[in-house]
Amino acid sequence: MSKVRIGIIGCGSISGSHAEGFAAIPESAEVVACCDIVADNAGAIAAKAGGSPAIYTDWKKMLAEAAVDAVDICLPHHLHCPAILDAAAAGKHILCEKPLCRTLDEADEIARAVAKAGVTYMASHNQLFHPCLTAAREELDSGRLGRRFWLRTQDCFVLNRSAEEMGWRADLESQGGGELIDTGYHPTYMLLHLADSPIRRIASVVSNLRLDYLRADDTAAVTVLFENGTIGQILTSWAMPVPVGNAQIHAICRDGQLWGTRSDLWIQPADAEQPEHRQFERTNTIHAAVAHFVDCLRNGREPIATLASAREVLELILKAQSDGQG
Repeated sequence: MSKVRIGIIGCGSISGSHAEGFAAIPESAEVVACCDIVADNAGAIAAKAGGSPAIYTDWKKMLAEAAVDAVDICLPHHLHCPAILDAAAAGKHILCEKPLCRTLDEADEIARAVAKAGVTYMASHNQLFHPCLTAAREELDSGRLGRRFWLRTQDCFVLNRSAEEMGWRADLESQGGGELIDTGYHPTYMLLHLADSPIRRIASVVSNLRLDYLRADDTAAVTVLFENGTIGQILTSWAMPVPVGNAQIHAICRDGQLWGTRSDLWIQPADAEQPEHRQFERTNTIHAAVAHFVDCLRNGREPIATLASAREVLELILKAQSDGQG
């Protein structure tokens, strides 16, 4: 495959970064169609993508008419499953914003459809492309710090938005849950990426501290025991900031520890007096994710965030929601 022809389905705010990401790699990708129920929204994202993408208000029509090799789905959560199924049936490769979908039944239906079509599915787990996370996983895999004992990931901030401003996210049916299935998705897949082990069991508590209209969690604390004995913890919230002094990721191992946020990583072997500080160039992780998707299609490689890994993240979150409410 030379240049990948992309159709964007869903032209809300997040799709703008996706469109700009494709526009940054014109030698390997081109957005040729944009679809949104509001034509003006599709037109605005088409302008960000560059060129002259065709405008559609019905993704079924776009899939039938537009000459696309792959779709980039940036829809509300409840529309992920039907859009993925239609794209797979049309033989299109798929990049989809998190979450995979809302239920494990939907996830299994998606898995069957993607396997039958023989297309590539990639979850847009964009924070996997933070330089500190990439370097941390490499350091942990190197064995220098020894066995992983304890891992922590977090994503917290104060979200001051009304129900009207939240739109579909304020509706339990369209959202599929609360903060944990939305922003909480990021620290969940980061934890699984760092642990690199199957899950044995989880325990969680969820709460609603500020956003009563959600009828779901706005804060969650999840503990995971992995099959290799590693303990993992997730803290995620729309009600409070990141605790002072805490990093986005933290790992304590037998022979040292590491911690970091976005483009900074500190590594401290047990016998070192001071930590090593590695600073990386800041990365637009959404741009990096779409570029990775295109590269995988052009070179026949498996994406870093597969359908199986996306299902694992969803299963953990759904169990955490259920356990935390119980």
